[in-house]
Amino acid sequence: MNCWIELIVRTVPIVTAVATVIVAVYVAKISGQQWRTNQEKLRFDLYQRRFEIYLRVLEFHLAVLEWRDEPKLAVLHVPFLKAFCESKFLFPKESGIYDSLRDYNERVARVRAVKSRIDPVGDISQEVRKKLIEDQIWIKDYIGILDEKLGPYLNFHSM
Repeated sequence: MNCWIELIVRTVPIVTAVATVIVAVYVAKISGQQWRTNQEKLRFDLYQRRFEIYLRVLEFHLAVLEWRDEPKLAVLHVPFLKAFCESKFLFPKESGIYDSLRDYNERVARVRAVKSRIDPVGDISQEVRKKLIEDQIWIKDYIGILDEKLGPYLNFHSM
């Protein structure tokens, strides 16, 4: 009987050490899984925020292309401006997305200003008319520019 007690007394520290190692490995595995889950959630949240910017710009752009419904354009301009400002923080500077949206906003503002102040358009100078047409063509083709710039940041599989 004494032998059994001595054996138990000697094995308890070994069993305790092995159990501690097993628990530590298990906790490390759970921590690693939580870290990966949090990384995926962060990636998905960033994607959603970036895609929301794309949708707000697209919605505003479609209203801009109509050029007639000024109240609708004014309502959609606020979400566009929010998207424009957010883009500065959600995309790297070298992406050029913020600068592109700023250029878009400036051109839209110029066209809206000319269209709202001068009626009929025939009363404007040749230089202003040329710039207006140039801006309208650029604006019409902007979605291609936007898609090209945002594409790498909206491809969820490569993020």
